[in-house]
Amino acid sequence: MLLFAATCSLLAACGRAAPTTTTPVTTNPDGEHATLVATLDGDSIVVALKGGGEAEVRLLGINAPEGDECHGDAAREALDALLKGGDLILEAGGDDDMDRYGRLLRYISVDGELVNALLLTDGHALALRNGHPLQEEFMALDDAAYQARAGMWATDACGPASTATLRITSIEWDPPGADEENATEEWVDVGNDGALTADLEGWILRDESSQHRYVFPPGTTLDPGDTLRVRSGCGDDAIGDLSWCAGPVWSNTGDTAILQDLHGNVVDRLRYAGRP
Repeated sequence: MLLFAATCSLLAACGRAAPTTTTPVTTNPDGEHATLVATLDGDSIVVALKGGGEAEVRLLGINAPEGDECHGDAAREALDALLKGGDLILEAGGDDDMDRYGRLLRYISVDGELVNALLLTDGHALALRNGHPLQEEFMALDDAAYQARAGMWATDACGPASTATLRITSIEWDPPGADEENATEEWVDVGNDGALTADLEGWILRDESSQHRYVFPPGTTLDPGDTLRVRSGCGDDAIGDLSWCAGPVWSNTGDTAILQDLHGNVVDRLRYAGRP
């Protein structure tokens, strides 16, 4: 059972500066106890359960960069430092006990602090809209970290900050008809608010999951004041209109579109709530 602490800061116990949130979060100390065996990446670990045996655990409600992506190593190191040597308390949340890979989906607490939330606060992961009980609290922590450009959100997280002034201007996440049949009418628009033409070769447009990545092809440029549309479905590329050919990408229940430069730095993002 989840508990909500209304009077104390989520991060006060370890001296961190907490962002402004509506309700600080803690977890139930009566969850399942475990110890760390290995940190696989920024959001998944292997634990030894107190009752016996080992299990792979995916931290619930967050997604950290993959190991080969910008800030991937830093996210893994941050998670390892938070968990190493501690008594881990695992707690399920929501309807899903496991993900499709057979990993346990859990909130993890160490010394009374919710590790999932700490990773969001320090910008080592982003919050997912997957309907878990602490989704709105996690979203608030994520938004505060992004506004502060903490961790993975820093404009120079993995290399020199881009001088281009690009932003995600709009997204069509739910076109008419069946998603699979009308993916070409699902799209994201990227605009150039700067004074110079931007070269987008090698830049990345992605969602909040670890699955969907679009790499802008060679020769992709965007003039000042112009907009470039990236369609999820298949088609012929044209000036200002590109085809991802990935099928439906953007979740109808909410998602985050993220634009990354050649180094992997996050230049802009656009989050939408979708349908309940």
